[in-house]
Amino acid sequence: MANKWSFLHLLSVQDILISKVLLVKHGKVYAKAANGRGLVGGHFHLDYPSVGASETLMMAASMADGVSVLTNVAQEPEVEDLARFLIACGAQIKGAGTSTLVISGRKSLHGAQFTVIPDRIEAGTFMIAAAITRSCVSLSPVVTSHLTSIMDKLSLAGCRISQKGPGVLEVSAEHAARGGDLEGLYLKTLPFPGFPTDLQPQFMALLTTCNGPSTIEESIFENRMHHVKEMHKLGAAIRVHGSVAVVEGKRQTSATLCGSRVDAVDLRGGAALVLAGMAAMGVTEVTGVAHIDRGYDNFEAKLIYLGADIRREAIF
Repeated sequence: MANKWSFLHLLSVQDILISKVLLVKHGKVYAKAANGRGLVGGHFHLDYPSVGASETLMMAASMADGVSVLTNVAQEPEVEDLARFLIACGAQIKGAGTSTLVISGRKSLHGAQFTVIPDRIEAGTFMIAAAITRSCVSLSPVVTSHLTSIMDKLSLAGCRISQKGPGVLEVSAEHAARGGDLEGLYLKTLPFPGFPTDLQPQFMALLTTCNGPSTIEESIFENRMHHVKEMHKLGAAIRVHGSVAVVEGKRQTSATLCGSRVDAVDLRGGAALVLAGMAAMGVTEVTGVAHIDRGYDNFEAKLIYLGADIRREAIF
């Protein structure tokens, strides 16, 4: 779980880049090299393949003295992309994209021109937006190999997904394309290439509109269910038991979701509420959108372009 693995940032920097003194005081982390000179390379095995810990270690090891070997590192596309960026800046990193990195520290790095990969979580959010509104949306640019797990789950639910060209995906949940309504399913979040925890809240919103019950097991981030309380305000029938949520699915006699005022308390949960609001009957007002802005550029503008009736209002 994420809170537990956050300690890896401290333990790993202290252990692997040997001779690091750490002090946590009043919520702040103070660090200095115990040898008085700088970081020293070493070996470190992550007990859990944390993305943040892997990235922190990789950056530190890139300028540590000597060779560092990191094992069981996260293999998410973002970690590999950071490695390639560091390499472009002069870092010596072998094994990018695998679970083992061998890094020879450099005294300095230099600037570089680099194009980051498309955001797979943003792409997945818009794929789910197409499904929850029973629409058809084309997305580009995307890296399809980064979206395999979300494509698999949407297909299992009943969506039609097709590649229209290099880096172009079409997601259709229109009735003519699928021949029936979407169906509930079982979902478990896992490290890449498994289903990403950052798309769990959005997919939960979708499952409230599908036929039959669904079960979601959150195995990565223990605080990823805060949005459920707000989903209840929209009429969603969701029960949470620890890290497992049971979603009842849509009702046959009335609208499953109805508009209400809800509060985004985190980034992905906030995006899920926006998607749920688009599928709900009536008007939904989402506050706390600053959380959403952290992870989505011009979110509402892109939704409006796709036909959503949505606007941003300042609250004084």
